[in-house]
Amino acid sequence: MKAIRHMALAAATGALALAGTMATAGTAQAAYDPTSHSIWDDEPLYAGWHVDSYTTRLIMQADGDLVIYQDFNTASPKVPFRSGTTNCGYKTVMQSDGNLVVYSASGGVCWALGTDGHPHAKLVVNDSGAVGVTWGSGRLPRANTGDPYSRFLSSDLY
Repeated sequence: MKAIRHMALAAATGALALAGTMATAGTAQAAYDPTSHSIWDDEPLYAGWHVDSYTTRLIMQADGDLVIYQDFNTASPKVPFRSGTTNCGYKTVMQSDGNLVVYSASGGVCWALGTDGHPHAKLVVNDSGAVGVTWGSGRLPRANTGDPYSRFLSSDLY
């Protein structure tokens, strides 16, 4: 009798665990799409993490700088943009409010693109070498934050 109770308890525990797993399976959605080369909704890029297209790579470097490399898979890649956050940046986040932000390890802002106010916007690295933020069916204009890198980003976002 005692053995039957233990078996019943074990079966009930297993069924409960299985039901919990099945109920929550598939509810988490990664905010990274390798086919469209995009991130969104608070997806982070930690040191060494990158989003690539065929020729272009956006990478959060180990030194804390967010950098775009064009022709990254060649002997002489071009660097059209860097955030200038060396020794400050810990991670980059494409926030759910639409802003791309480089954060320090303590949570302070090292650099921000200034595209907040566009919920669920995506950062896209496309095969033509452009890196931009999209929302809905169109690209977002670059916010006027006085950032010295805005010429590259603004020309790339239209």
